[in-house]
Amino acid sequence: MGNKLCLTALLLIVLVTIGKAQISYQKTDSTSLALFNASEWQKLIVYGKEALNNGEDFPLLRLRIAYANYVRGNYVEALTNYNKVLDYDKYNQIALYCAYLCNTYLNRDDNAGYLASHLDSNVVEGEHIHSFKLLDIGAESGIKFTNIYERGNSSFSRAFIDMRLNYKLNLSTSFSYYNQPVHNDNISQPGYYAKLNYTPFRQISFIGAYHYMRSNLRRLVYQNNVLLAGIKYAGNGSDLQGDFVLSQIGDEKTKQYNLQFVKYISGNLNFYSISRFSLLNVLNENNLVFQQLFGVKPVHNFWLEGVVTLGNQYNYAEADALYMYNGFDKTKFKAGANCYFLLKHHLVLGLSYTFERKSDNIFKFNYLQHSINGGITWNF
Repeated sequence: MGNKLCLTALLLIVLVTIGKAQISYQKTDSTSLALFNASEWQKLIVYGKEALNNGEDFPLLRLRIAYANYVRGNYVEALTNYNKVLDYDKYNQIALYCAYLCNTYLNRDDNAGYLASHLDSNVVEGEHIHSFKLLDIGAESGIKFTNIYERGNSSFSRAFIDMRLNYKLNLSTSFSYYNQPVHNDNISQPGYYAKLNYTPFRQISFIGAYHYMRSNLRRLVYQNNVLLAGIKYAGNGSDLQGDFVLSQIGDEKTKQYNLQFVKYISGNLNFYSISRFSLLNVLNENNLVFQQLFGVKPVHNFWLEGVVTLGNQYNYAEADALYMYNGFDKTKFKAGANCYFLLKHHLVLGLSYTFERKSDNIFKFNYLQHSINGGITWNF
């Protein structure tokens, strides 16, 4: 008899708990739907967070919170909730569609491409998505000024094209040319660069890059080769990338280990930071290089960036080995500013200034270098 009473009491407790949970779910569902239909986005975000903190978590609630954040331009918070939905249902079309847009607005073309591959329709915001697509083309050119006679003004030019080969594979390629007068001689250096981004998973990409440079100096010709291999994790509010660079520059072999952290501080590209730690091993000597960048969007379609690089940047590879500092001298300190202006949705104009403290590689004298660089990019 006692066992039957205990079992009955336990059954009643379970039924009451289920009933309360059902009532709570119905209230949260109806309240969040009403806020959604009324376009009360901020109230919906606050209410949704409270409901999640109280353990009331279901896909419709996540979708409503995500869309409210998307409308308000907080793509990071939107992605956080869309990714939660996709964790339970990786083919949810609403979550895939909107997560694709969020990644696009965060300049994550590789992650956006992966999501596009799972969409039932290839039309997003009225535009057709194809597995192969030209992403952008452009060019940049600049000149470097020094304050000493022994180093003349050098120049750098680059033309590039980025494309999506298929939904999960992106290719970036460019041709460059660098020229620097040294005493009564001249360094001439054409180069070719190619990078592949393969994204087999929603938030994970693998990176491989190759950079070739042919250096001419004092009737000597050097075939310089640089290889990079890395992995990137696109988190909800940040990106984490680790990579390894192996280069043969002239007679010197360099190993470089990089760890890069990108933070979308405002939840979009209105305010962001990029921190990069690099360990270089050149001629059996270890050097630590740290780079910090902050970017801000002060007005519509205009971005400003400030960046500083500390450490001995000899044979230093930057931006996934796109820029190789194969100069005649060592760079001890570098700081600069970049600005970008988006004109009519497709055209991006860029201008940058860089200040460097450099040291002669043989006689060890120090000097300053100022660089001005301009670029133009057409986004398809």
